[in-house]
Amino acid sequence: MRGRELIFGAIALALLVTYAAFGSQLYASVGPTVAATPMPTVPRTELPAPKVPGTLAFAIQGDVFVIRDGLMNHQTAEGRNQQPALSSDGRVVLFARRGLIDGRSRLATGQIVNAQLGFSDIVSKSSSGGQETLLVPGLRARNNASGFHEVSWYLSPALSPDGRRLAFIEDDGGGAADLVVMDLGTRRRLILSGGSDLADAAWSPDGRSIVTTSYNTDTPGFVIWAADRTGSGQRLTKLPEGEAYRASYSPDGKSLVYTLRVGARNDVHVVEIASGRDIALTTDGKSWNGVMSPDGRWVAFLREQGGVIDLYAMELADALTGGAAKPALKLTKGQGIDGASRPAWAQ
Repeated sequence: MRGRELIFGAIALALLVTYAAFGSQLYASVGPTVAATPMPTVPRTELPAPKVPGTLAFAIQGDVFVIRDGLMNHQTAEGRNQQPALSSDGRVVLFARRGLIDGRSRLATGQIVNAQLGFSDIVSKSSSGGQETLLVPGLRARNNASGFHEVSWYLSPALSPDGRRLAFIEDDGGGAADLVVMDLGTRRRLILSGGSDLADAAWSPDGRSIVTTSYNTDTPGFVIWAADRTGSGQRLTKLPEGEAYRASYSPDGKSLVYTLRVGARNDVHVVEIASGRDIALTTDGKSWNGVMSPDGRWVAFLREQGGVIDLYAMELADALTGGAAKPALKLTKGQGIDGASRPAWAQ
C-alpha cells in the first residue's frame, strides 16, 4: 500500500474519517479536497428516498445501507463496515468488516511485543435483512505454532454474475495487495496476481473478466484479468491524462465507468474499452465513484458540496452519444457517505 499512500497523500479530511476507521491497511481513497464538517447523524430507521430503478447499496459512517422501491434501509449497525457489493439480482449484499484482536507482533528488531492486530472479513447477508454469513475470515488462525495470530485484510468483495465465485483483494501485510477468486462451492482459491498493488475489483457482465485499479506504477490505471487464469492481467492504455481509479463495467461489457483525477479535480468518466473513446459524465470536479444501473440508463456516484458527501443518481439520456445527461438527483441528505466506498447497483 505504500505506493498509493505516496501518490495520494493529500486525501480529503472527510474521507479520512472513513479511511481511519479501517486502518492503514485499507487502500487509499481518492477524492476531492473538502473542509472538515460536523459529523452528521446516521439514520437508523427506514427512511423515504427518491425512487430509482433496482437496488443501490452504499456506506454511511461505517455501515451499509440499501435504497430500493423508494425506501432507504440500514443493513448493519456496528460502524465497522465498508465497500458494499450486490449480487446481480440485488438479493445479496456483501461488504468488508474491520476487526481487532489482542495478539503478538514481531518488530523489525526481532523483539516480540503484545499488540492489537487489525484485519477485515468479507461478510454477506440478504439485502432484505436477516442472518449474516462470514464468507472469508480475516482472522485466519489464533495462536499458531509460533505463538502468533495470522491475520489478513480482505477487501473489495465482488460477486460474479452467476453468484458462484467471489473476487476480492487480499492484503496479508507483506506489502502486496493481490486479486483472488474463490469458488463459493468448493472454497478453492485462485490468486490471479502476484506481488501486485491492486484495489477495486469488478466483474464483467459475462463473468469472464475482472477489472482492478493498479497502483504498481507511478500513475494509477486499470488492469483487466481473465477470471480463470493466473498472471493474465492486461493494462488498459487508452485513457486520458490523469489518475484513473475505481472502474466498473457497463451492462454490455464494452465500457468502463471510472473516476479520473486531474490535479485536485475528480470527475466520473466512461471509456469504451476497444476504442478508448472517453466521455466525461460530470465536469464539476467534485464527483467520483460512479457505477451504472443494470439497464445502462443511469449512473450513481458520490458528490461533495459544501464539505458534505452525498449519493447522487443521474439519468444518462443522450450523454453517451454526444448529448447531455439529465440533472443529477440527490439520493441522501447529508448523512455522511463514506467517500472511500464505491456504491453498488443491481436489479
